Amino acid sequence: MKKVLLIAGLILCLASCSTYRKVQVIKDALSKNDSTNTELISKKAKIDSAAIVKGIIQKIELAKINFTTMNARFKVDYETLKNADNYIVNASIQKGKAIYLTVRGAMGVIGLKAFINKDSVILVYPLSKKVERKPLSFLQEVLKIPFTYTTVEDLMVGNPIFMDNTNIVSYKNTNGKLQVGLMGALFKNLIILNEDNTKIVHLKLDDVDINQHRTCDISYSDHTLYAGFQFPQYRDISIAANNKLEVHMEVKEFGFDEPLKYTFAIPKPGKRK
Repeated sequence: MKKVLLIAGLILCLASCSTYRKVQVIKDALSKNDSTNTELISKKAKIDSAAIVKGIIQKIELAKINFTTMNARFKVDYETLKNADNYIVNASIQKGKAIYLTVRGAMGVIGLKAFINKDSVILVYPLSKKVERKPLSFLQEVLKIPFTYTTVEDLMVGNPIFMDNTNIVSYKNTNGKLQVGLMGALFKNLIILNEDNTKIVHLKLDDVDINQHRTCDISYSDHTLYAGFQFPQYRDISIAANNKLEVHMEVKEFGFDEPLKYTFAIPKPGKRK
């Protein structure tokens, strides 16, 4: 059952080409041997390049998927150092209020139902009829990543996480893809964009506190344009803290701003653990 908790916790708990050409033109200008203008061009290149990259990141942040409700079905494969398994997870989200999850294992048997709101987690085990009520910090205990309710929603929807209140500390272009280093209060965040700088294809978090030894890698792929937003249907997630967890999530079906499909009755208060 601990396997189910791990994967449920994770589930609860992802400019255009001309912009690159502008940056490259600036770099080319710097390579010209004009002693009278080199210093001026160098200063302008740094200012212009930084402004261009900042504009790209702002566009990415503004391009987060906005919604009122979401229904989705995920195929989830996971692996730890000790075992591996797969599940089907049905999810319904009412933005900012509640997340409903139903986790099915082999033969379609429901092993876990979970209800999450901004301050608590309710776990229901249908086979044993056991109910557990926990604080939201339970997700942090399971995954060793400081998830908030909003972070959980963003992860499920496929929005980038831990990009708020960050500063750009580095950027470069590698194989036609822009890599940008961000520094936040909790994590150093390296993001890699696709060739036209419209979506994130990889995100790597490293804990600012090296004593925590926490890292999280997320790759996004198979983006589908939906209502003007880029929705990634594949996510590969690797979390390393005291242990290591590898997860592959495939979205089998999804819909936004529709009536919730996968809700269930919340049990009356019972023993809290």
